[in-house]
Amino acid sequence: MTGLELDVVDDSVRALFHSAATLEEVASGGTWFEGPAWLGTTLVWSDVVGNRLHAWDRARGARVWIDPSFHQNGHTVDRQGRLLAASHGERAVVRREHDGRWTIVADLIDGARFHSPNDLVVASDGAVWFTDPRYGLDKPTEGFGGSPEIDGTHVYRVDPRGMVGGVRNVTRHSPPMPAPNGLAFAPDESVLYVADSEASHILGFVVRMSLDGPELGRRWVVHETIHGWPDGIRVDPTGRIWSSSTAGVEILAPPSAVGRPARHLGTLHTPFTTANLAFSPDLATLALTATSSVFLVRLGDVSV
Repeated sequence: MTGLELDVVDDSVRALFHSAATLEEVASGGTWFEGPAWLGTTLVWSDVVGNRLHAWDRARGARVWIDPSFHQNGHTVDRQGRLLAASHGERAVVRREHDGRWTIVADLIDGARFHSPNDLVVASDGAVWFTDPRYGLDKPTEGFGGSPEIDGTHVYRVDPRGMVGGVRNVTRHSPPMPAPNGLAFAPDESVLYVADSEASHILGFVVRMSLDGPELGRRWVVHETIHGWPDGIRVDPTGRIWSSSTAGVEILAPPSAVGRPARHLGTLHTPFTTANLAFSPDLATLALTATSSVFLVRLGDVSV
């Protein structure tokens, strides 16, 4: 593989990268780069510790976009093209409206503030699902501190209809997770994958319907991280799981059935620990936030 350090376990992983792919560094000098998301052809990402948002595009290169950022971490884009952020500092999920205003999507459940929302994903029905570990409370460089008001660390769902009480704890009946972090749906949204960083594994949860809407049922360990711990994760159109790790990105085949582990296809190595990743809208490019740098990688066909 030209220009890439790729550990190949299954030869199919080679076709996921362009034959001339390299690790193209487009930004450096960060403290802890995280939360990449694509707004069209513009990549945005956070420096959680540096308390800034950055942006990059081909025409203007890398630049500081928002300073301070209230220690935003994970980002995603909704169906209306609005940027959503998991904000450690605000202890909330926030959204940037088309006019540039930031509005709160979720900051309370049953009158209690969240710990420090970490990462998030938007489902096809418009609901926002997010994780809430304690990093922004426990690590003074990643938030503004404070006392926990909720027992445990969980995954939450924000109802898209804006219902009163529309934020639900969807893991309240599950065994504890030390640090739920990155999350991503299977393509048909029948499974939600959640990276538990402190447990060094990725969990799968069956998504089932209830009178209150979608909730999480049976869970199982999908993958024990080979190198260090998982942080951000993504799923491509065929259901392959792309997981950050201390080595780079571990690429996994979709589980063959509920309860089965994912098969490791290979690992893309990066010079520094990779915290998160994001596919461009056209699936031609993978963006990696790797500690103090941001890399772009040209992809092959990830849709087959």
